[in-house]
Amino acid sequence: MMDTNEIGALGYAIAMIVYALLTILLLSGWQRSDQSRLPALATGISLVWAGVWIAGFLDLTRAFALVTALEWARGLAWLIASLAILREVAATGLMEKLRSGYGVLVLLLAGLPVVYFLLRADDPPSTLVWVSGGYVLSLLIVLAAEQLYRSAPHDARSDVAYLCIAIAGVFLFDLVMYGLVLAGPSTGPEYWAARGFVNALLAVPLALGIWRRSHLSPEGQVPRQIAFHLFGATVVAVYIVLVAIGHRYVQSYGGSWSQVAAIVLVVAAIVAAVVLFASARIRARVRVTLMKTFLQYKYDYRKEWLRFIATLSKFGLDDVGEAAVRAVAQIVNSPGGVVWIKERASTAYLPAGSWRCSIPDAAQIAADSELVRFLQERQWIVDLEEMRNHPDRYENLELDSWLIGGGNWWLVVPLFLGKRLYGFVVLLEPRVVPSLNFEDHDLLRTVGRHVAMHINQAESDKRLAESRQFGAYNRLTAFLMHDLNNLIAQQSLVVKNAEKFRDNPKFIDDTIDTIAHSVARMNRLMEQLTSATKAPTTRKTDLRDALKKAVDRCRSRSPLPALELPADAVMLAADPERLTGVFEHLIRNAQDATDETGHIQVAATTLDDHWVRVSVTDDGQGMSAEFIRERLFRPFDSTKGDQRMGIGAYQARDYVRQLGGQMDVNSDVGEGTTFTLRLPVAD
Repeated sequence: MMDTNEIGALGYAIAMIVYALLTILLLSGWQRSDQSRLPALATGISLVWAGVWIAGFLDLTRAFALVTALEWARGLAWLIASLAILREVAATGLMEKLRSGYGVLVLLLAGLPVVYFLLRADDPPSTLVWVSGGYVLSLLIVLAAEQLYRSAPHDARSDVAYLCIAIAGVFLFDLVMYGLVLAGPSTGPEYWAARGFVNALLAVPLALGIWRRSHLSPEGQVPRQIAFHLFGATVVAVYIVLVAIGHRYVQSYGGSWSQVAAIVLVVAAIVAAVVLFASARIRARVRVTLMKTFLQYKYDYRKEWLRFIATLSKFGLDDVGEAAVRAVAQIVNSPGGVVWIKERASTAYLPAGSWRCSIPDAAQIAADSELVRFLQERQWIVDLEEMRNHPDRYENLELDSWLIGGGNWWLVVPLFLGKRLYGFVVLLEPRVVPSLNFEDHDLLRTVGRHVAMHINQAESDKRLAESRQFGAYNRLTAFLMHDLNNLIAQQSLVVKNAEKFRDNPKFIDDTIDTIAHSVARMNRLMEQLTSATKAPTTRKTDLRDALKKAVDRCRSRSPLPALELPADAVMLAADPERLTGVFEHLIRNAQDATDETGHIQVAATTLDDHWVRVSVTDDGQGMSAEFIRERLFRPFDSTKGDQRMGIGAYQARDYVRQLGGQMDVNSDVGEGTTFTLRLPVAD
């Protein structure tokens, strides 16, 4: 069987052959000269380095000075090659980083283990120089490879990805080995024997990386998980080195407690690592740090898009608002939010749904508000935290107090249909708030447009369903008209026979019974029909007359409404009967919801030359915000039994909007309700 020395020599021999081939290919013009000189120098020195190690394992030489010199030369050559490539593909290099706060961390990671090793070791100077230099150079090369991948533009990453994997892999192995030597544990010859195989194995991605770089291919980009794992491996390696140093220190100076203390130290280090990364907050911070540190393009767009589509398609039409918020929120790890939309006939943006979040009390947002104007003009994602710190970036935008004063609101994502601002999503702050870059903004704007189309399609489907219900209602009306014709025929027969049997008492009794029956049937039919069956006639109508007529029609029921009217006439361009019907419906609803001892107030107030406000207020049962949002204006949804069609509130609001006005509802359960109508005055 082969012993360790023979296996080590075999590993370095394979590495030597691979480095020889790479050097020949680099020097033969496989690469452009400006890209091949420094890598060729590094592979050439690595070729000689592998040969010296073969001689060492076969006991052909014990020249530690030569080994030390070649270790330094090999490390410096690869460091220079990495820095040269980094300078070529990125705006900033490792040296610029080292001159910043980043350099302090590198200095500590490199200096502390070396100082500890130099203070405790009693090895020959050549060994001290070899190990210390090997550790420092390995650390710098791993960091250079990490910086090379992170700093490379997106279109150049595929050219350097495999270079980074190969260089970082080789010297990460060296970093761990030298770190263990610095810490004190014996590494054994098997680690140094395996080093040759590691170099040979990672020469494959090195060759592939050189080939990709020479062809400038945009395909085959290394997955971002590799970069993350590289960073994690580096952190783990340094952490293990520091723990090993502490373990060695405790064993050396702990006296009789050394073994116990060393075990406790190792267990405490493991527990500390587990506890830190079990914390959701720590994990969130690490995730944000990795996103900011490693990748300019941080999303796996295939996974994000599949998850986005799956979220939207999982919910039905009734939950389309919740699905839309959730689909947008999960992209940036937001815990919840609310979506507002504006239909074409509306003058304000109203909540269409929420996810893990209560809808604010001041839910209605005017279509002419500063926020809407800014979103429409700039089409930006509004970062509320950034806006508070840098208001000039948002043109000193002034927002409602509920949006900037509390509630942990974070982002406002516009939803566009073409060039029209259809709505927007307001998201809550995540546990750890990341710094958004252009990629986040582009992705959010893109999904915002898709969400707008999704909600609009869902609303169109609802309107189509309502139209089908109206079609059924029209068919019902046709049947009712048939019954009315029968009633007319009965009345016509009575009139026709009256000339012959006018003086017959029995005929009179039958006539009265027939009329009573007809009246009863017509009353039942009229309860199912509305004024919508009449052709609308628009003319100038005095608002006061319509209100008086509506109140008079409702005087047969209690409580009697109190009426306040302006002194002067207020003319509206409307159908008098339909306008009166709107007020009558609101008053009757108030009477239904109020006890006989309650109060109903109907008031009209002139706002200016162009607008008038009409309010119907009661102190009755009231309605919940959910009922107002989900059911009040939904056609064919009645709380008064099957005999009611449930379209009164829908028709009232629809006609007010046709007039160019707006109907708002303010209600609390047990406190009462106020319907406020804002109507345009006729010119």
